[in-house]
Amino acid sequence: MGRLLALELLTAAFLLAAVADAELRYGYYDSLGCAGVEDRVRTLVRRSFLTDATSSAAMLRLAFHDCQVGPGGCDGSIMMEGDGGEMDAGSNFGVKRLDIINSVKSDMEDMCPLTVSCADIIAMAGRDAVAYNGGPEIQIPLGRKDADFSSATEAEAKLPPATSNVDRVLNVFAPFGMSIAESVAILGAHTLGVGHCKNIQDRLQLNSPTAPNSVVYRTQLRAACAVNVFDIAILNNDASQFTFDNQYFQDIQNGRGLFTVDDQLSTDPRTAPIVTLYASNQGAFFSAFQSAYVKLTSRAMTGNQGSVRSTCTL
Repeated sequence: MGRLLALELLTAAFLLAAVADAELRYGYYDSLGCAGVEDRVRTLVRRSFLTDATSSAAMLRLAFHDCQVGPGGCDGSIMMEGDGGEMDAGSNFGVKRLDIINSVKSDMEDMCPLTVSCADIIAMAGRDAVAYNGGPEIQIPLGRKDADFSSATEAEAKLPPATSNVDRVLNVFAPFGMSIAESVAILGAHTLGVGHCKNIQDRLQLNSPTAPNSVVYRTQLRAACAVNVFDIAILNNDASQFTFDNQYFQDIQNGRGLFTVDDQLSTDPRTAPIVTLYASNQGAFFSAFQSAYVKLTSRAMTGNQGSVRSTCTL
């Protein structure tokens, strides 16, 4: 009887562990006996931010692009090398500094072998980029697993192009459970980094229906993109490209939206009042962005879905 009870208790413990591992949760790596993972990742990515001011925006964009594609959302599939992988997609033009994730992953393998997923590292790096540049501290649950394949075709189908309008963008974020207010907030990530002239050529043409709301701004963009050698000419997303703040919303209110959706957010009746709120109340923007980022990064494979790759590129 005693042995039977012990067996039942052991079985129950295994079942509870399996259920727990099947969900994202806070303190995930601590529960696996690998304490200090989040602090270590934060230290390593911030070290990269110090040596390359553009890398924080790169990490945030990487998280966005990983989480919107792949069989499991945030699944590290964007990191996988090989012909036909996600990085071959035109929609991933300009995505860079994947080497930061690879370096952190190598460190994690020394610290806790085959435990910390590439997907979790990407989600943490994006989160840490926001806080590093003055944005809110975001707590995200962990426990994502990695995918075993990567598809450029899927990336092209799921990542919204630079020419997207408000309808397209709202439809992209709705499946993540985001409200319209959260969808507008998540676009506030444009406050960091730069855009490429290659991606706004349609807006610079004479009589373009998607031309910037400000004629002066369009003239400035046309001048800046006049010499676009090898598609590398870049433009600031807003007036404070290295600070995570509400400057983006103030800019688009004044007709200085770099992309089509930026300008439309300030005029569409569904989103214009939210833009007005965030432009005047940075706290409201930060609060909505926090919840939106958690939702964006919470669509993931867990438990027996996927695996933890030993190397992010393979």
